[in-house]
Amino acid sequence: MSDRLSRPEVREGAFLTLYQMTFGQTPEEIDELNAQSFDMRKNEQTDEIVRGVCEHDKEICEVIEKYSKSRSLSRIARVNLVILKIAVYEMKYCERVPHAAAINEAVELAKKYSLKTDSGFINGVLNSYMRELEGR
Repeated sequence: MSDRLSRPEVREGAFLTLYQMTFGQTPEEIDELNAQSFDMRKNEQTDEIVRGVCEHDKEICEVIEKYSKSRSLSRIARVNLVILKIAVYEMKYCERVPHAAAINEAVELAKKYSLKTDSGFINGVLNSYMRELEGR
C-alpha cells in the first residue's frame, strides 16, 4: 500500500474500490485482484473513505436523492453515484476537506470516468447540497 498520495489519488483509489464493490466484490477481494492485475495506488486515507461511505451509505443516499432533481437514485449511473457518494461523504463527515475541494475533485473524476454531460449533473447536485451546508 502506498503511503504518500495526493488527495486526487486518494479519491480515485476510493472511487475504483467503491465502484468495484457495486458488482458484489468485497474490499479484500478487490485488493487481492488489484495486487495481481495492476498497481492501484491507495493508502489508509483511501480505506478511510471507503469505510466511511459504506458506513454512512443510507444517509449519503438520502442527501443525493434530495438534491438530484432530474434523476431518481435508481436512475443515476453507478459511476456517477459512486462519485457523488464520495463527495457527499467528504462534505458531510470530513471537516478537514473544504466543500469546494470535494466538489471540484468529484467533477474531475466525472470528467475522467463518466460521460461529458454528467460532470454538470454532479456539480449541480453537490453545489445545491453545499448551499444548504453553508446556510445560503
